[in-house]
Amino acid sequence: MRYVASREEMQNIDAYSINNVGIPGIVLMEKAALALEEVFLERIPTDSRVLIVTEKGNNGGDGLALGRLLLEEGYTVDFYEIGVIPHDSDSHQIQKHILEQMEADFLMKFPDEEYDVIVDAIFGVGLKREVAGRHREVIERLNQMEALKVAVDVPSGVDASAGQILGIAFEADITVTFGLPKVGLLLYPGADVSGEVIVKEIGFPNKAVEEIAPQMVSFTTDDLELLPERKAWTNKGSYGKVLMIAGSKNMAGAALLSGTAAYKSGSGLVRIFSCEENRVILQEKLPEAILTTYDSEEKAWELLPESLSWASVIGIGPGIGQSAFARKLVKQVLTLGKAPLVIDADGLNNLAALLQEDTELRQLFHEYEGGMILTPHLKEMSRLTGEEIAEIRSNLPKAAASTADKGHVIVLKDARTLCPMEAYLHTLI
Repeated sequence: MRYVASREEMQNIDAYSINNVGIPGIVLMEKAALALEEVFLERIPTDSRVLIVTEKGNNGGDGLALGRLLLEEGYTVDFYEIGVIPHDSDSHQIQKHILEQMEADFLMKFPDEEYDVIVDAIFGVGLKREVAGRHREVIERLNQMEALKVAVDVPSGVDASAGQILGIAFEADITVTFGLPKVGLLLYPGADVSGEVIVKEIGFPNKAVEEIAPQMVSFTTDDLELLPERKAWTNKGSYGKVLMIAGSKNMAGAALLSGTAAYKSGSGLVRIFSCEENRVILQEKLPEAILTTYDSEEKAWELLPESLSWASVIGIGPGIGQSAFARKLVKQVLTLGKAPLVIDADGLNNLAALLQEDTELRQLFHEYEGGMILTPHLKEMSRLTGEEIAEIRSNLPKAAASTADKGHVIVLKDARTLCPMEAYLHTLI
């Protein structure tokens, strides 16, 4: 796992490093420039023409420092400072003064020349307002230029905390980000304009990161090593009994896919509770599964209690439909079930309807003893919460965390999957 920082968390890590640990900001800026230079030297020929576009903040200072290093390596570098922000940061002033002493080329107007590389050092991680006016005009023109585009820390126009585009964003081919990945570089649409994201260490001390403790972590393939190895002296009964309540008439595929997924995720025994019409295809395609099928509602209610008591984990929803029978099925599972419960797909749609109209169901939902995991995509999340999809999408971490605060685990599915648990918000990428 690795920390993933929001805008505020990264700013706090930066401030703690400077104010509490005592690392001068100009030192961090130099290390950021060295990290950027390393990427250039690895990937971009030294005879390239480079345009570095800046503002007067620290992100602009990173760009100026990079340009100085590139000049020393033999690159042709032009600087264009938008200059709408009225005051320079102290570190930016230092970097600009050095370049002026080196007689670097600062352009007075937006260039008409062609460049091999464009560097965006306008806003970085700190932006939280819509991009407008001259800034918008410049970013529009940069996006139209044919060149390799490199963003410093975060593409200008991307909300570093939520991944939203604040009016317009620089469309990077490469983003070199410092210290930690940023939330906005992982979540869409921000991820779509970030290109290849390269994380570079620039000297933020571990103490600063631990003190701020970012609230999101990202799983990587290395985390698979945390899964326990299976011991030789075991059998299928040692690895759990999953009851999968799935499928309905003409929806055998949902039952088949969910049952197969249960086995592939490591379940020892899988029992599929479905309608009689699905028996043959399930026996043919998944012969290892135990089948409990019903040919009438009365038979379903007769078979369900024993099936629930058999299970050590229950899953309900894929392909069950949204009929009155399906709603009752969801309610009966909440009433009779004791094992950990995963609700997905039509299970969520039926649950959303029941929560609106059934007071008893609301109590069962909140008091379910076995623990519950809800796995909505954005439309299902909208049905569960009553919020518009656009509102949920505008800040996925906030939506996931606020819903999880109400008692159960939420796995919010989009291009990135978010799962708030205890103190952390996990993202699967």
